[in-house]
Amino acid sequence: MTTLRELAQKFGLAIEGGAPQELRTQCAPEEFLGAVTALAAEAVLADLFAVTGRGQPSLTVVFELAGDAEWLVLRTQLSGDSFPSLTPSTHVASWYEREIREMHGLNPVGHPALARLRLHDWPVGQPPMRAALERRLDVGPGVPSPVPIVHGQGVFQLPLGPVRSGPQESGEFLFNSGGEDLVAVSQLLGFKLRVVERLAEGRTVDQALMLAERLAGVSAFSNALAFVQAVERAMAVDVGEQSRAARTLMNELERLHNHFGDIARLADATGLMVAGAQYASLKEEVLRHCAALTQHRYLRGILAVGGLQAPLPDAALHALRRRLADWLRRSERLERLLEDTAVFVDRVETTGVLTKEYAAPHNLVGPIGRSTGADRDCRRDHPYAGYDRVTFDVLVKSQGDALARLSVRLFEIRQSIRIIEQVLEAWPGSDVAASVSAPATGEALGWSEGAGGETLHSVALTADGRIARWRARPPAFVNWHPYAEACASGNNLTDYPVIEASFGLSHAEFDR
Repeated sequence: MTTLRELAQKFGLAIEGGAPQELRTQCAPEEFLGAVTALAAEAVLADLFAVTGRGQPSLTVVFELAGDAEWLVLRTQLSGDSFPSLTPSTHVASWYEREIREMHGLNPVGHPALARLRLHDWPVGQPPMRAALERRLDVGPGVPSPVPIVHGQGVFQLPLGPVRSGPQESGEFLFNSGGEDLVAVSQLLGFKLRVVERLAEGRTVDQALMLAERLAGVSAFSNALAFVQAVERAMAVDVGEQSRAARTLMNELERLHNHFGDIARLADATGLMVAGAQYASLKEEVLRHCAALTQHRYLRGILAVGGLQAPLPDAALHALRRRLADWLRRSERLERLLEDTAVFVDRVETTGVLTKEYAAPHNLVGPIGRSTGADRDCRRDHPYAGYDRVTFDVLVKSQGDALARLSVRLFEIRQSIRIIEQVLEAWPGSDVAASVSAPATGEALGWSEGAGGETLHSVALTADGRIARWRARPPAFVNWHPYAEACASGNNLTDYPVIEASFGLSHAEFDR
């Protein structure tokens, strides 16, 4: 099996160190396009981001490869504010480059479609990651993003959002419909933009951790865990066995309540209100146990560099252990009822299809990726926390429809309960954060597998331990990319709520 180290050597890239499980290298700007194109043909492009500020801007690409626990981090220093676009040769780079252009003001020359992703009414010439955010930005009108309109006899446009009833987040969708059929769907996101990565610059690690926990409510723990592990790796801080076990347990609890919640929404979207209420009840029970363990339903405030802020209470752990069998029994019963409900199966089967051929160039993650044949799971591929001490299975489907996405989540519910049982059976006790010595300048990656999929953060620290640069790449940024294609793949207007619920995408993660 080829490794990332061997690929780097194959293409003439010298490894220059890095934190454990990281291979860091660099190349000249004129070699960047060729190097990335060659690597992306054999490995998975997991992230692409820019660093701007003092000195020359730079581009960084992160690669991973099936069967290799390491990451390859390739960087190049730019001589100006433009670079040759990777998109014509590497499709997955498209949205990354659009983000780089609008947030950093760097121009990917040759990109085929440079519409904005989030900053639809943002002033021209004020990229948020470079402009002085402390001054007012109402210095001129923004440039609205072009909205594709389908013309033809009987085709009309129907807007949805950004303000909607129920728990849905803020997002605007324009349906181009010919009667009942969805011809095309255009999405407009960015209503939750907070520029959290820029806000973290110059702050202490603890202050930035609070921002990471608030990047998105439903993935507070997985994003915070990826962030804090990046900091620990940059500082070369070791984490005790107890804290690793506790982090594994809490990561699975977050995955569990998200999967219960997503299935509840899907049941509601198909008119199964009782099933939706049953799954919502399971989600509520998980959230209450999270609160008993950490004093916060969404697990905020428990993580610390080097471990935990406080040990997990024994009484809450015993109560959780007693509840697991009941959760498994009830979820399996509900699963059988869903499978036996022909009307439900008919609504989700062949709805919102992402074919393997269309999905593959997007490098999708999580249940959405695994429902289209992408065999990726950070817990298995890049073990972190205590995942090297537990066993679990990963389900990969190929149909790419709402039913496949549901099947993956139902399977992962059983696996999460299985992992939690293993952690509790071998429970070593939970400790607080280890003492951290004076930090040195460093940078590293941190990752986790949230309910939505692979969560990847990159942190660079100053000599006094403050945040010099923070990059967050949550799963929603990857998985929003093909969403419009899935909506218009032979569906009609009444299918849209089912498609939206089956994807379960976070707006806040994308906007951040």
